[in-house]
Amino acid sequence: MPLRRHLSLILLILLALPLGAQQLRSDIEVDSLLAFARRYLGTPYRWAGSSPKGFDCAGFTRYVYGRYGVALPHSSAAQYPVGTPVERGEWQPGDLVFFAGRALRSHIGHVGIVTDADSAGFNFIHASVGHGIRVSHSSESYYAPRYRGACRLIAPKVGADHAAVATDHAPLTLALVGDILLGNTYPCPTLPFASGRHLFDHARPLLAAADLALGNLEGPFCDTTVARRKQESDNAYAFRMPPSLAPLLREAGFDFVSLANNHSADFGHAGLRQTTHLLDSLGIAYAGLRRRCPTTVVEVQGVRVGIAAFGHNSHTPRLTDSALVASTLLSLRDSCQVVVVSFHGGAEGKAYIHVPDSAELYLGERRGDVRRFARQCVDLGADLVVGHGPHVPRAMELYRGRLIAYSLGNFCTPVGISLDGILGYAPLVTVRLARDGRLVEGCIHSFHQPYRKGPRPDAEHRAARLMAHLCRQDFGDPGLTFHPDGPFHPTKRP
Repeated sequence: MPLRRHLSLILLILLALPLGAQQLRSDIEVDSLLAFARRYLGTPYRWAGSSPKGFDCAGFTRYVYGRYGVALPHSSAAQYPVGTPVERGEWQPGDLVFFAGRALRSHIGHVGIVTDADSAGFNFIHASVGHGIRVSHSSESYYAPRYRGACRLIAPKVGADHAAVATDHAPLTLALVGDILLGNTYPCPTLPFASGRHLFDHARPLLAAADLALGNLEGPFCDTTVARRKQESDNAYAFRMPPSLAPLLREAGFDFVSLANNHSADFGHAGLRQTTHLLDSLGIAYAGLRRRCPTTVVEVQGVRVGIAAFGHNSHTPRLTDSALVASTLLSLRDSCQVVVVSFHGGAEGKAYIHVPDSAELYLGERRGDVRRFARQCVDLGADLVVGHGPHVPRAMELYRGRLIAYSLGNFCTPVGISLDGILGYAPLVTVRLARDGRLVEGCIHSFHQPYRKGPRPDAEHRAARLMAHLCRQDFGDPGLTFHPDGPFHPTKRP
């Protein structure tokens, strides 16, 4: 046999042999690694892909660990022997977990990264065919019979007490979006495709993975026929969502919606009552009704999070009432560890994409001086301020270490609201907050909205690029450093 052929055979044999186990790394922070992995939730699946344009399962784990200096082979089977074996039930965040492929009797054909473990198994983030980067649970009917083992690459923290302290200090992850209007039956039914079943298919992984997912409910869920606001002109719209669509919010992963907007009372008290009853039945918190529920408190990972919602209409706590804003936030600050403010303010449309340093008027309504309002909220103890209402994305800034997002625009408004140009941009912002409310890092996930469909990932990252540009235009130095595909973090000062 020729020497060249001998050498080729030897090389093939060496490549097929499993790599030896690597020494456990003690210099990698698991929280940081998992936060980096979560940035890519919703990224599409691509066979043999190993970049943010698209991943397969091994390409994703290789990319994530490669960011932290760990070189993994591009094959789930080849990654299996790299780390230290982990016994069933001993899983820890950061572990690689392995599954058979489509054929149940096959050995290893899939890999993911453990995000957390519980009594029923573990959650893991992975690249799934047909879904892209998502979080799944090991007990799911597809994965449970295919589990084959796990390995560890990161040295665990020493001592149970230390681990408990680390958990107690883990940052909170919040997912933030703007306006939600799932369909409209007034005056004529205009509904999403397939009864809305697929509206959140692409955004669900990000929403479900967050400790707290928040949005603005731009209209009531009701079937009453008496409209408080009639569609008599192009400037007078009334929205009425069919109650059958309400469960889609819970299935998508929403934990809170604001009712402090100019459309929540389009069908009066009857419409509001039906809406709040539906939200109560679904376990979704809400706030923003002046008399009934201006605020709410939810507990997340052992942290009491107070949420206040303000608007510019009579049925909402008005953001223009400085005394009311102060008393509301001071009350929440006394009883909660983290305070979040949601507000509906500012003029509407493409012409109002910038954050002015003055009060805004629109259609004869006082829409507030949103810059002054948001900063007042932080001065009074708010840790995060999130705006909506203009139907377009606006700038963000870091003020006294706290994030202010002045408008997240439309998010899931497949009908009833124009989606032309930037009106169709649908940013989903994820943030990690320290337990004292300071911003650790975040990411603007860019989506866009086709008519009658839910938000779809935007490979061009247009919403992220627009918002980063607006931040520099409106604030010069917004205190945030942006990366082209959406991640951002506080700017380090010299």
